This record gives sequence, C-alpha cells and structure tokens, in this order.
Amino acid sequence: MLTIGVMGLGTIAQKAYLPVYTQMQNQVHWVLSTRNDDKLQQLATQDGLAIAGTTLEDLDAQPLDAIMIHTPTETHYQYVKHFLEKGVNVFVDKPLATDMGQINELYDLADTQHVLLTVGFNRRFAPMIQDLAEVDDKTGVRVDKNRIDAPDDPEHALWDLFIHPVDTALMLAGYPEKPNTRYSLHTGDDGKLQQASVIFTAPGIRGEAGIDLQAGTNLEEAQVAAPSGVQRVQNLDQLVVYGRGGATQTFAPDWQPMLTTRGFQPMVQAFVQAVADPEGKNPVSPATSQLAHAVVADLVNQIKA
Repeated sequence: MLTIGVMGLGTIAQKAYLPVYTQMQNQVHWVLSTRNDDKLQQLATQDGLAIAGTTLEDLDAQPLDAIMIHTPTETHYQYVKHFLEKGVNVFVDKPLATDMGQINELYDLADTQHVLLTVGFNRRFAPMIQDLAEVDDKTGVRVDKNRIDAPDDPEHALWDLFIHPVDTALMLAGYPEKPNTRYSLHTGDDGKLQQASVIFTAPGIRGEAGIDLQAGTNLEEAQVAAPSGVQRVQNLDQLVVYGRGGATQTFAPDWQPMLTTRGFQPMVQAFVQAVADPEGKNPVSPATSQLAHAVVADLVNQIKA
C-alpha cells in the first residue's frame, strides 16, 4: 500500500480533498500534517486518518511515496522543491508558483529526479468538461467564471481564480502551441480587479477565458462550438447541446458524488494510480501546466509593467 503525506489542512483541503482521501483508505495510507495540533487531532479523528505530525521533519520521517501539498501559494516553491529533492512524488494545489522561473525550475527538478510533479487543475477531470474536450473539429472555445461582488487584488485574483478558466479553455482547445494572445482587464477606483479576459487564437480555433468578479451571480460556464453545434456546461453539472434539431439538456446523475462531478475524486485517483505505476504518466502534463501558468504570468507582468 502507498504511503502519501498530506501537508496543510485548510478549508479547501477539508472540503475537496479529505473526503476523497477517506474513501481511498483501501489504496493509500494517508498521513496528515499541519502546524495546528488541535486541528490535526480533530480532523484525523473525524476522518479516521493517521497523523504524521506538525513539522516538516515529521513528514520527512515517514516512508513517503508521495506528498499532497495544500499549503498557501507563497509556500509552494519551498515545499515542492524540498520533497522533489528527496525523490518524493508531489501533488500541489494550483498555482504551482507565481514566478515562471520557479515554475520551470521545479518541473526541471522533477524531471531530473524522475518523479511526478502534478498540479491540481481539477476541472480537467470533471466528467462534463471531458465530454466537451471530446467534441470533434472545434472552432471556438469560451470559459467564464463569475462571482458576486468579489473584487480582489489583481495579482491574487489572476493566480487564484483566473488560472482555472485559462487552463480549461486551453484544454478544450487542445493546448495549442504558442497561441497568439490578447489580454484585457478592468479595475475599480480602489485598484481591485473587477474583470479580466484573454483571447487566444491558433490554427483553426479561437478561445477566450474570463472572470467577472461583480457579475451578480456565481456562475461558471464552458462552451465549445463546432460544425455539429454548440455545447455548453454550467457549474460543471449541467450540459446543454444545441444542434440543428433544437436543444437537449443533461444533468450530472443524482447518485454521482459532488467531488466526482467537480473533478477532485478522479484527479486524485489518477495521481495515485500514476504513483503506483513505475511507468505512470503524469495526469497533468508539465507542458500543458506550464502553458496555463505562462498565460497568467504574461497578464500579471503586463499589470506590473
């Protein structure tokens, strides 16, 4: 059985990952770590998972096959590098880092060490997004994320929120090499980001990704257009197919767990399977992850210029 450490037990880890880990205890011996001992004891007892301890040294003492890093973004580079240097497979929440030099360095290190470095782009694994990806002869792609009254620091919003629609749009477009990009953004008088978008083109396809942080509703949409019609997914659980004969609507099955619908369960499963297989392929390929990070980094650099 694999032994996989879990570093960081904040809100996202508790809501999106611990329920998945709990259901996979027949495959993995999970060992938890966070600096807050009270939280560590409570969550380990609640979910029936083992405890590594509260320090990095406690995790290092474990016979780890892999580590799941759910700590704040600003700590990712330090911790990812630490475990890669020890030859441990790494899964880390997006973004990997906010500096392309560090991002490329970490992927190079993983390659040198012959271990996995997987970034948590869960929407790639959402069943309905995968359905969109399989549409043939796509000519257009659009992905939008809308939030109610949530203007934010521009750099934080771009790395924390914008990276998801960017990555999903690039996925649906087949990860075009060196796409031509054009960016736009709008900030309020207080300097906080309200809207941002990127349009990219490549041979035969046009893509767009955007966020609106004052949209009046929380809504996420992904759409592809092709000669066969238009298909649109809303909030990862509703698919509408528009064709010449009209429209059909499909919902995620009632029996399907929400964390499967949102891609977390299949993403973690894919990573675990890759770790278990000596020839396992990275479920989030370095080149595609670097492309998504580079698009966001380009816009951030334009803000700073």
